[in-house]
Amino acid sequence: MTIVDTAKQALWKKSGLAPDHKGYVTDIERNLLPGVTPEMIKDDYLKGSGHEWKGKFRAIHSSSALAANTFGRWKTEPALLTFAGYTGFDKLELEAKCPTGLGGTPPNLDVLLKSTDTLIGIESKLLEPLTPTTPKFSASYSRDRLPLCDDIWWALLEKQMQQPSASHLDTAQLIKHYLGLRKNFSDHKNVLLVYIFWKPLNADKFEEYSRHAEALETFSRAVQHSETIRFIALDYLQLWDAWEKDRNMAEHAKLLKDRYCVEI
Repeated sequence: MTIVDTAKQALWKKSGLAPDHKGYVTDIERNLLPGVTPEMIKDDYLKGSGHEWKGKFRAIHSSSALAANTFGRWKTEPALLTFAGYTGFDKLELEAKCPTGLGGTPPNLDVLLKSTDTLIGIESKLLEPLTPTTPKFSASYSRDRLPLCDDIWWALLEKQMQQPSASHLDTAQLIKHYLGLRKNFSDHKNVLLVYIFWKPLNADKFEEYSRHAEALETFSRAVQHSETIRFIALDYLQLWDAWEKDRNMAEHAKLLKDRYCVEI
């Protein structure tokens, strides 16, 4: 049994939802936590690619369902959400298209948060970091076609194009999210790209998570001096621990921990 299979089964068991042999429940509503309903989030997912809502969203191990369960509670009350030290949001969008301007399928941010002075794009992961990916960019990713790309991000992109290697961190996806944010929100003064990921309580026992942590540290150092978009990384347990200290969010944080905090 692979580590991915072991993690899936731990999540299935912890949920108490008695899924089928592939980890799917019978309908989407069963996979949502109290306070999150299909009516609150469905339109966002259908305006996105739509693929997750029509298929994988019923899986207990779905990363989209994890993002929806974490942030969907604040879809109708974004002003009550606190995230990355910011609050007072007036819009929360799930599965938000953020095109780079190069054509093709636009990258989808799992969550997009907006306030009058801050914009935050969030990429969420559940089990994906356990499987290495190799960065891929089409020939359209050229310097002259990306005039808004900062030098340090271009240097990172160019290196990934010239020397692609498999990694437990999907660096290409993060770079594309950066490019999408630059293209669509260059007039915003405070823009953040946040990478948030799930890991089991005993993650330190597994080489895959060590390699993911090393790749994330390398990536974070490479873009730490970005002058236009700040990159932040944290794991879900860090977020939920912080939310437990906030009276507006403590109850929801407990529900999230009860569902997703497991050893594998």
